[in-house]
Amino acid sequence: MGKFFLTVINMSITASYAILFVMLARLLLKKAPKFIAYALWSVVAFRLVIPFSFESKLSIMPRKTTAVRIQQDMVYQQSPHVNSTVGAVESYAARNSLPAPVAEAGTKPFLNYLETGAYIWILGIIVLLSYSLVSVLILKKHLKSAQHVERNIYLAKNLKTPFVLGIIKPRIYLPVGLSENEKNYILIHEQTHIRRKDHIIKVMAFLILSVHWFNPLVWIAFMLMGTDMELSCDERVLKEINEDIKKPYASSLLSLAAHKHILNGNPLAFGEENVSHRIKNVLNYRKAPFWVTSFSIIVLVIVGVALISNPRQKNEVPPENKNLPATTEDNGHSAAGRVKIKLIYGIPGFDQVNEFETTEQKIISFIDSQLHSITPVKEADLENNHTAHYTIEMSGETGSYSCDLYHDTLYNKAYIVKDGAMYETITDFARYIDSLLENPSIKIYIDKDDAVELFRKYGWTLDYEIKVMNARLNNIRTLSGFDPNSYYFAYNNELSKDIGLDMSSFSETGIDVEIYRIYESMPQEFYPVKDCRGIVVRNNGRIIGAFISAGRHRTFNACSLKGNSFERITGKTVDEWLMNIVRADELDSGLSVLEPEQVIDKYFTALNNKDAEAAMHCISKKTLLNELTMNMADSELFNDFVALPLTVNISNTAYFDNLKSAKLLEVELIENVDEHTKIFRVWVDLKYRKEVIISSGPQFWDCRMVYESSQTGWKIAYFGH
Repeated sequence: MGKFFLTVINMSITASYAILFVMLARLLLKKAPKFIAYALWSVVAFRLVIPFSFESKLSIMPRKTTAVRIQQDMVYQQSPHVNSTVGAVESYAARNSLPAPVAEAGTKPFLNYLETGAYIWILGIIVLLSYSLVSVLILKKHLKSAQHVERNIYLAKNLKTPFVLGIIKPRIYLPVGLSENEKNYILIHEQTHIRRKDHIIKVMAFLILSVHWFNPLVWIAFMLMGTDMELSCDERVLKEINEDIKKPYASSLLSLAAHKHILNGNPLAFGEENVSHRIKNVLNYRKAPFWVTSFSIIVLVIVGVALISNPRQKNEVPPENKNLPATTEDNGHSAAGRVKIKLIYGIPGFDQVNEFETTEQKIISFIDSQLHSITPVKEADLENNHTAHYTIEMSGETGSYSCDLYHDTLYNKAYIVKDGAMYETITDFARYIDSLLENPSIKIYIDKDDAVELFRKYGWTLDYEIKVMNARLNNIRTLSGFDPNSYYFAYNNELSKDIGLDMSSFSETGIDVEIYRIYESMPQEFYPVKDCRGIVVRNNGRIIGAFISAGRHRTFNACSLKGNSFERITGKTVDEWLMNIVRADELDSGLSVLEPEQVIDKYFTALNNKDAEAAMHCISKKTLLNELTMNMADSELFNDFVALPLTVNISNTAYFDNLKSAKLLEVELIENVDEHTKIFRVWVDLKYRKEVIISSGPQFWDCRMVYESSQTGWKIAYFGH
């Protein structure tokens, strides 16, 4: 809730610049047709609704105006859903079990009140929407006696001013006693509103206002937009009638102005506002020359692009030397004898510590060299919610110094602040500093020369060794059931084949696995995933497999040492590959003859009986494989435990430590996507010991079913809404 509120705050701040500029533009465009000013408010709406934009040289937005960071887990969701293993439910719980971000006293104190502010913000939205709804209900009650004249036109005795009410089927309500001329002008005006969809635009504007109710500039924008809407509509009426009706039309407005408006603040029923301003505009109306209209439209387009787009960011400086220096001196600067890194604020990683300290000269020399290989910059936005802040203290016999490192994860920038000056550095260095906090127990000096040379051959640098483990390579030639070891190594063996290695002949033998931290980022096609690990598999000291793992992200984000994806290497989709390699076991064979509704029933029966194996067989193998590496520490190779959807586990070691019971109530087919994909609406009664993000009780979920193969039949891909 707090993070979402922060997104809204940032959008509101960004939009404030646009509002101020549009207000200025309105003054400069006084002689232009009023539809120009009315159209400009769409730019403000864009900034209030969309948290990101494109970059342009035309942008006049301040460089420090930024959008809120989009988390990687969200980027990868193709649609809102609960993944079949450690998906939206389980990954949320996993993320929230991590240590909270560190904040020193006096550092970003607003973060401490963010959650409280979010609840106040929600309360304000509820109050505004409730007030509007109650106002409409009261108004409708007063209009029950209105007389239907024709089409969507009604006469009401208790009204003093005309207005439009409704969204899908808008009605025009007129007060009794209008002259024919007044009625004619007013009907043209209101019908113009409806034809331009102003009745819908104003409702949308009010909803946006309700979200940003805390920003006074948004209230001003809402009122000015309403004025521009009416002025542009008046001009449209005068233009359509094509007669000199300015005086009688103004007289009609003046007559209506004598009565108090009863609809102010109600977005679902809007009538004639700011009448005095409108009268002046009508009396002074002159049809704008063609060149004025054309010039105004050009200005509208330019200003629109300038306000919608973000200013271009400088290109990141590529690293010239990515290898960690082996000496204690670099660029003529003596390395210190100790380095201490401290996280001030940011988003901690898995098992991350808040401080890292070492006397390892290789690390010290590299950090010292990077702190002197920097480029001066005049300014940068350092105070925002998507920039992590670290302090780096270097000390030794000849003295000491300290500096601050800022890593802007949204715009992929990194800055050093020392001795009162600001410098730009490479983001690979910032990611390296962060990795030391996440992997404090590391082996700096890599004694496996063959591994170093293998990765260097394909352009990768091994920073340090994270972990070495002994394991057994299970059968990877044919897969059945779901054994994490077999599926993990079988998939990544295809990546190893890209450089001429093959682990399949070593099935059912002992292996050694080495996990290294890679200095470089993942290839561009895997963006926004950047951090990666080098995995080396050995048998009797010989390298039999090597690939690039994306760490805690999904299995399918891995690539070969050549930077190629699974599909590019194999020429197959994961589904096609699995169809050829998976062999049905007894449980799969039994499920293969069932209809998708029956598989769903089997799944919830298995959950209720606490039968993890039976439940696992109901899930797509592709889904299970993809989740194997989600939400884990860098020191782990893959998850031995893959959580089941809708179980909402409290820990990552037990299948049913939270789910008490699961009862299937009803299944309904809602979409037949194709012959291999169906979506069902599933009503279930779920009971939990502890309600984490799913409440206990009857509820519905959408279940995506896929036909895996003739051997294994229909499987559950995921649950979601």
